[in-house]
Amino acid sequence: MASPTDQRHSGVASDAADHVVEARQRARQVLGVEAHLGEVDDWRRAIVSARDALILIWLLWLTLQGFGLPPYTDHLLIAMACAVAVLVGASTARSTLAQVSYYETELERERTEIREDIEHERDEVRALYAAKGFREPLLGQIVDTLSADDDRLLKVMMEEELGLSMHHMHHPLLVGLWNSGGALVGGLVPALPLHWLSQSAARWWVPVSGCMLMAMLAAASARATRRSPIEFLASSLVIAGVTGGIAYYLSQWLSGLIAA
Repeated sequence: MASPTDQRHSGVASDAADHVVEARQRARQVLGVEAHLGEVDDWRRAIVSARDALILIWLLWLTLQGFGLPPYTDHLLIAMACAVAVLVGASTARSTLAQVSYYETELERERTEIREDIEHERDEVRALYAAKGFREPLLGQIVDTLSADDDRLLKVMMEEELGLSMHHMHHPLLVGLWNSGGALVGGLVPALPLHWLSQSAARWWVPVSGCMLMAMLAAASARATRRSPIEFLASSLVIAGVTGGIAYYLSQWLSGLIAA
């Protein structure tokens, strides 16, 4: 039969585990809704923004192809490229702001809990590391060491309890500008020259320039992430090919229905 002390530790561990589960669910809910494909404050996200804008212009161009390429195609694509750049910039800035705000809220929450109820925080640390397989007397030494410094305990609770890595985050406005600039380049490279090209030249410019820019983005992504550029390029071309085919043949079918 368990002693009263063991029962008390068991109850404390259960309460601490419930608190950890609740905190992690809160973190997943907030970051799962607001975040963009990983760390949105990372400048490498701008490469993905450029890729996405390029694919969107490609899809619009193919859609217009299916309807017969109206004479205002160049103006439409340029306008769309600029609008997509603003949208991407605003979206990533908002996502970063939400993430920064959440980090600040949780940091303040943990600071308050450490300041007002250090024993409860110690119990949570004990429960976390007991779940990792640590046992006494090493478990007690870990709890004492981590709880001896408030800043260290704060970092541990943010990373272990909430699963949030504490790292430098750029200002949301800067993140938005990076991604807006990337999207603007990705959209205008295939769209802007159409204003001066003939209709026959435009038919090869968009796919050729798109493939060249996609290859450059793949190389930049590989350099930044130390991964193979083939993976980025292949996935991007597959996405562009499949969605482009849908856009083109669906617009052709709709064009036929309108003509009928």
